[in-house]
Amino acid sequence: MRSPVFTTIVAAAVWMVVLLHPSGADAEYSKMYKDYDTSSDKFFDAFDFSTDRDLNKAKVDYVNHATALEKGFIKARDGSIYLGVDHKNVVSPDARGRQSVRLESKDQFTHGLFLLDLKHMPYGCGTWPAFWTLGSGPWPHNGEIDIIEGVANQPGNLMALHTSPGCRNSALSHPANFTKSLNCDIAAEGQYKNQGCSLRDRNPWSWGKPFNDLGGGHIAMEWTSDFIKVWMWPRDAEPKDLWGKNPEPKGWGEPAGMFNGECEIDKFFKEHRIIFNITFCGDWAGNTWDNPDGCAAATGEKSCDAYVMNNPEAFKNAYWDINKLRVWKS
Repeated sequence: MRSPVFTTIVAAAVWMVVLLHPSGADAEYSKMYKDYDTSSDKFFDAFDFSTDRDLNKAKVDYVNHATALEKGFIKARDGSIYLGVDHKNVVSPDARGRQSVRLESKDQFTHGLFLLDLKHMPYGCGTWPAFWTLGSGPWPHNGEIDIIEGVANQPGNLMALHTSPGCRNSALSHPANFTKSLNCDIAAEGQYKNQGCSLRDRNPWSWGKPFNDLGGGHIAMEWTSDFIKVWMWPRDAEPKDLWGKNPEPKGWGEPAGMFNGECEIDKFFKEHRIIFNITFCGDWAGNTWDNPDGCAAATGEKSCDAYVMNNPEAFKNAYWDINKLRVWKS
């Protein structure tokens, strides 16, 4: 049994307290942060591996920690974390789908500054990856924040909120980017099922292969009682203080996405876990398969499900490669 002194030392190593002189409103991020260890397999100890059936009719079979490690779906390599999928085997028609992973942080957060240095994101026909946060309880109880999400080879990252009735985003929240929808209610009339309120980044490098071709980049999500903001920068274009001991988001310029307006943030968003997952087909990637510029034309396959099950080599690029993950508590 470990002594109480040992336990205290370990706990102190996980959450780091930074003592600095206050610097106005941004001093709230000069208090405490957590770095998720991306240098070793210890990274995975901070997450639960969900094996639940996907609720979006996706053709995916999420595996547990032991199976993911054994099959090479997860690994620490060269100072970063790899999260991938089965790209070697044809999948039986009787299976749930292609094997993949869904990681959910054991820590829960209400407010904070979430920073990600990402070397590579999953992409390709049939894929539907996401980096997001989700509240506890039945969905969308306590809300959902989609930071990076998309399907196949879409032109730009999609950011979104999903809530119960009563939360709307402002039409002026980010006029430079394309507003997909304003009502964050998953059951809002006149919107696609479960659409929520969303913004698409007009920068083509913000998603998929173009992002990876730049060597990846940096993503930040700031969540307060007043707003939720998302920034993205190509590698080497990030703010100098992003990974420093006193980040000041007010100096980072206009975000890629901002959500505020007729929404009581603290009522709809609380107790969130951080999630990385890679799924396939389903209600989004599957339903857009036959679009004029979609994957049916690009692959020659009539069905997303058939493509995912029968073409393992197509999913070699369906992986996350994470350099850093840090959360500042406000």
